[in-house]
Parts: sequence; structure tokens; C-alpha cells
Amino acid sequence: MVRTLILALGNPLSGDDAFGSLVLDVLSRSGLPPETVAADAGTDLLNHLDDFSGYGQVILIDAILDPNGKMGSPGHVITVAEDSFSCWNEVSASAHQMTPVTAIKLFRMLNPAAETRIYLVGLLVDRITHTPSYATPERAATGADAVRLLLAKSAPAPSEHDQE
Repeated sequence: MVRTLILALGNPLSGDDAFGSLVLDVLSRSGLPPETVAADAGTDLLNHLDDFSGYGQVILIDAILDPNGKMGSPGHVITVAEDSFSCWNEVSASAHQMTPVTAIKLFRMLNPAAETRIYLVGLLVDRITHTPSYATPERAATGADAVRLLLAKSAPAPSEHDQE
């Protein structure tokens, strides 16, 4: 199993932005593999960047603001690999409000040799409000399933010895 860091992002007090925390709750109740560390990073991804290079895989869980529906319908849960989301054009207002995309670009700039694979499991939303519109228990379960699928893909294939 590849050593994995799972980080829930977002403000749990801001409606759909609580998606990461909700997914992390589902994952915590069902248990995680031994090589997996999970944490609620809130809105402070920058504080965790130094840890990334110690993991083979990092999974970020967050709401994705997509007001024009370019990535799909609001409420849809998607998984995006770093090579796809790193080209998104996002601007951070300040170092205190760094977007995940900007933070990942900073990580790569500071750690060019890091082989860490980074994924984003996101809930598409058309707006951020204080009342959840799309972050439901069912969608949190879908997000948890997406994380589990990434964990399963990173697990080594069973050897012939294991199958005997």
C-alpha cells in the first residue's frame, strides 16, 4: 500500500464548503488502511505542504466552485488528477487564502524531485453559501467511495503467493 495523506479542505461552517469534513467523517467511521493518515486541514492547506513529500499519494477533498458548470452539474462528485487541475487558472488573494491549486504549484516549486501523486476529490458547486445546497450525507458517501477507489488503485496487486 502506498503511504497516503488524505486532507479534508474547506470551512465546515460554510455550507457546501464543509464537503471535505463530511467525507472525512464517513471515512473515519469505516476505517482506513494502516499506511493512511487523514486530517481536517480546514482552510489551511499551506500548513501541510511540508508533509506532502513524505507520502506517495495525497488526496485532497474539497468543494469545487464551478459557477458555469464547465466540469459537470452542481452536486456531482468528481476525481481529478494533479496534471488536470494544476492547469486551472486560479489566483489566491493572499498567502493567507491560498487556493489548493496555488498551494500545489508552490509544493512542486519547492519540491521538484517529489514523486508524490496528488488527487482532488471534489463536490461541484455553483456557489458557496452558509447553507448547504449540495453537501448531503449521500454525496459525502460518494466522496468517500471515490477516496477508497484511489486507495485501492494504489494498493499493490496480490502476488501468486497471496492467492494460494
